[in-house]
Amino acid sequence: MSPSNNSSETDSPLNYPTLGIVGCGNIGGRQAANFLALGYSVYVYDINPDSMVQLQSLGARITQSCAELASCAEVIFTALPTPADVITAVLDGEKNLSQGLRSGSVYVDITTNSPETILRLHQAMDQLGVEMLDAPFNDCPVGAQSQKGMGLAVLASGSKETFERVQPILQLMADRVLYCGEISSGTRCKLIHNAVNAIAVQAASEGITLGLAQGLPLQTIWDALRFGSFGQNAGDIHGLPHYWFSRRFDDISARPAFTVKLLHKDLRLALAMASQGNIEVPHLRLTVKDYEEAEQRGWSHYSTTKVCCLQEERASVIAKADLPVISSSTQRQPQSTPTGIEDSPIGKDRFSLYTVLMIVLFSNLFQLGLHWLLHSHS
Repeated sequence: MSPSNNSSETDSPLNYPTLGIVGCGNIGGRQAANFLALGYSVYVYDINPDSMVQLQSLGARITQSCAELASCAEVIFTALPTPADVITAVLDGEKNLSQGLRSGSVYVDITTNSPETILRLHQAMDQLGVEMLDAPFNDCPVGAQSQKGMGLAVLASGSKETFERVQPILQLMADRVLYCGEISSGTRCKLIHNAVNAIAVQAASEGITLGLAQGLPLQTIWDALRFGSFGQNAGDIHGLPHYWFSRRFDDISARPAFTVKLLHKDLRLALAMASQGNIEVPHLRLTVKDYEEAEQRGWSHYSTTKVCCLQEERASVIAKADLPVISSSTQRQPQSTPTGIEDSPIGKDRFSLYTVLMIVLFSNLFQLGLHWLLHSHS
């Protein structure tokens, strides 16, 4: 749904709306740049002026407050770190979003939020005559591959009519746009996704450190995990060489996009959601404790993978090696092993069988031809 100067007013259900983005960090900033590259008019606001200046050079229009941004845009996104930040920006802060929102506009929160906060925001938007979706964003980590280069999925929820109205814009943000149901369902799905992902990473750390403690080479353990059934769909297994084995999480100057503090927040929200439903989640509860300990050690602003250090200490080993990052979409290709012997996937077996059949066929043809020549000259 890219706007064009020659497009008619009926080309899209949103009539090429003016967009506003509050929060120009890792996700909000990239999405703003993406929309600008597609020709949209984008207003931005961030408490960090430098983030807005970078986008201004791409054509974004800087605003001085959330209220000003809301008064200029038809579809407004918030992409902020925590539920408290969203409440401040939208409802409680000075010159907040609600003070500038116009009846008939659409507000979309792509923050990984809490269901309670989403419901509170939705109630406030309803009173203002503003449509709302919660549509948390699944980013594209190293080891995964996005077809569009932006992200893996948007998990949207709210009124089906509002979703269909905004869907063409959401489709520009990631490979897939999933409609999850009534308001806050998308947020609940995102919290479940992040909780499962975090637990999977912790499970991988237990297995890897156990293998190292048994004297197995790190390369061997990693191959066993990624080429087995676990490796077909497991959370971050294909990105572990980048995130963990390289020890890059020890470099806080790299400004990781997803920190221990942020994931700890997501896990607490998921745990609270489970507690409200009287659902026992022992693995999640234990993982939350790991993240609590990580924050107590002063790791709040480190990359989430820093938490693996806790398990390394328990096993008295360190997972450190220079191993290649392999995308889950290409993992089935033959890989060279340390011994120089290639793995033999199904594709290679089929090729070998095909070769044998061709040899047999040509051998038979050769024998028939030779037999014909001998008899024709006799």
